[in-house]
Amino acid sequence: MSTPIDDATRATVRQLADKNMSHRAIGRELGIHHSTVARALRATAEPDAPADEPDEPRHEPHDAPPHEPDEPDTAPPPPTSGAPRAPQLIHDLPRWLVQDLNILTDPFTGQLPEPLARAIHTAAEQRRATWRANAEQRASHPSHDTATAQ
Repeated sequence: MSTPIDDATRATVRQLADKNMSHRAIGRELGIHHSTVARALRATAEPDAPADEPDEPRHEPHDAPPHEPDEPDTAPPPPTSGAPRAPQLIHDLPRWLVQDLNILTDPFTGQLPEPLARAIHTAAEQRRATWRANAEQRASHPSHDTATAQ
C-alpha cells in the first residue's frame, strides 16, 4: 500500500533530488520508502521542464542514425578547475533536527523563515569568529619550534 505524502514533503523530495541525491538517500533522510520518493518525483514536474511536454527519451533507438552534434563536444572541466562547489554538511544531522528543519521550511519556496535563517547564520558566524581567533592564536604562538629543538 502506498504512503500518501504532503506537498511540503514532495517539495523537499524535489529539492534533494535536484542536489543529485539518490532515491534511497532521500528516503533515509526523510524517513520514507525509496519507492515513495520515486512516486513523489513523478508527481512533481521538474522546475525547468514544463509539465505538459513529454520527457525526451533517455536512449536513442538502435536503428536511429548516429547523433551528429551541432557543435563539437567539450569535456567538462576537471574537478580542480576552480569551479565553486555546493556547500555540504560535514556531519550527519540528527533525524529529529532534519525533520524539524523540514517542518519549518516554507513548502513553496523551500526557504527557512528569515528570522530563523538569520539566527542560524548569526550563531555560525560566532563559531567562525572563534575558530579564526583560535587559528590566529596558534599561528602567532607556536607550541614547539622544531628548528630550535635540534
